Amino acid sequence: MRLGIISDIHGNLLALESVLAALDAAGIDRLICLGDVVGYGPDPIECLDLVFDRDAVMVIGNHEEAMLRPEIAKSFRDVAREAIEWTSRRMQTLRPDLIERIEQLPGMIYLESDLMLVHDSPIPGGRRYLLNEAAAAPAFRGVDASICLVGHTHLPGCFKRRDGDAMVESGPGSPGVSVELETDARYILNPGSVGQPRDGDPRAAYAILDLDDREISWRRAGYDIPAAQARTLASGLPARAAERLAIGA
Repeated sequence: MRLGIISDIHGNLLALESVLAALDAAGIDRLICLGDVVGYGPDPIECLDLVFDRDAVMVIGNHEEAMLRPEIAKSFRDVAREAIEWTSRRMQTLRPDLIERIEQLPGMIYLESDLMLVHDSPIPGGRRYLLNEAAAAPAFRGVDASICLVGHTHLPGCFKRRDGDAMVESGPGSPGVSVELETDARYILNPGSVGQPRDGDPRAAYAILDLDDREISWRRAGYDIPAAQARTLASGLPARAAERLAIGA
């Protein structure tokens, strides 16, 4: 089974459409979404509709949670908080049915026999950024499957721990790079962000996971960034949300 892995779309419809077109061309069997479809970008409704229409397997992200629980948004930085408040008002007015669907999203999903999905960390309680080996090492305590897929950091990446070994190895998850997943190791894998990459590459990030061949490949899809910026600015969202699209940061 070949799975298309996406995360952190953040209301960027043009980036999402580009990634979905690339996944269609690659011939995936199922779409996996690791949360944060909303936030930052001007098209949260359209992005949610696309993901739901694809019957994606999806976990809830912290931006979805912040839309449901305003007290969470208070801890966000200014741009993120303003954007999620804008998103919440828009969806409450135009599509309350989507809010009801978001409320039903789980925080963790087990898929197939050896795959678990979460937004940020397999360890429950609080939001964690698995940015490096030091952060990933304790997170493996919560990994009770061969492969754990996460998003949240907006950075493609791969963390590996062999059975019986305390050391965690990491890789960058660079575009065009494929990794064969060893059977005697557990993995935490991040596809990067579709709509708000933060690794210096502004192209939309995604991954393809082949469960039969036990291989993951990280990929990028170009899209019309100036058009996405114009949509963001025209919506009244913070200018910073548009500016960062061009630099992937």
